[in-house]
Amino acid sequence: MALKDFIARTQGPEPARPEPQPVVASRPAAPSSPHTTYLGPSITITGELRCGEPLRIDGSLKGEVHCEQLLTIGEKGSVHAAIEGDTVVIAGEVKGDITAKRKITLESTARVTGDLTTPGIVIQEGARLEGRIMIGGGPPPDVAQTAAPKPRAQEKAAAGSADVPGRASVIASGA
Repeated sequence: MALKDFIARTQGPEPARPEPQPVVASRPAAPSSPHTTYLGPSITITGELRCGEPLRIDGSLKGEVHCEQLLTIGEKGSVHAAIEGDTVVIAGEVKGDITAKRKITLESTARVTGDLTTPGIVIQEGARLEGRIMIGGGPPPDVAQTAAPKPRAQEKAAAGSADVPGRASVIASGA
């Protein structure tokens, strides 16, 4: 103990240590965006899904999807359903028609088989789409109507234009 006493006398008094302050529970910060419902990769749903908040699907779903806000199908997501949403972003696989009130985005990893109806669309390089795109409102006309022969006068007037304004048939692959 002599060494300890010697060191204490040569260094001076030990500095005072601040007393620990009590921990005050703080409130969590308010989220900056609405909460997103998440269906993970292990989830499989069959039937009709309705959602009033943003929804992300990384699992498997068969049936119908109705989402009032942003609907995202993740890269691992597999949806075999008719989809209706405000804004729809596809990065995984979808087999079924998609209708969006605002916009549809096909990420580079998207694999879609079905018709798309939306006022706005973004298709990234590499996305695969087999179906028709209707940009604007209203349901797409029957295939029989678009395949009906035109009178000769209409053919000349429509030369170089699409069969139906605002409509394009697309089979695209980034491969």
